[in-house]
Amino acid sequence: MVMEQSGEQNGALAHQKEEQDFSLHHWYDRHHDEQGTFEPLLEHIATRFRLLGDPLRLKLLAVLASGERSAGELATLVGASQPNVSKHLTALTQGGMISRRKAGTNIYYIIADESVLALCDVVCASVRRKFAAQARELGMDTYDRSQETPS
Repeated sequence: MVMEQSGEQNGALAHQKEEQDFSLHHWYDRHHDEQGTFEPLLEHIATRFRLLGDPLRLKLLAVLASGERSAGELATLVGASQPNVSKHLTALTQGGMISRRKAGTNIYYIIADESVLALCDVVCASVRRKFAAQARELGMDTYDRSQETPS
């Protein structure tokens, strides 16, 4: 039995296919021979990765993953000064990763590009697997804290 797909499902599948076709290696395979075509894309990708290369920015994204927050709340939650947090929020906003809205005297921030969180999840999972493998190699994966003597 063949099931018909709704227009919305077809659109989602087309979008997924389009994203797969735009992966770095597919783009390179198709365009690396064309003079200068690949370089602007690589620069754009590198810029986005640089935005994620700061621990405070990662903290801000982690807090914003749970929803919209004011700049003041963010500064308190990440334990950084308001000017420092504002500088990083500006960079993340300019990079299109978060968006902001003003309400009275407050400015609120929210994740604008959910793919940033997916990327962070992939990296975190990879780091966790690497640390788990290192722990196994060192025999630390079977460490039992219940056998410790209290100090």
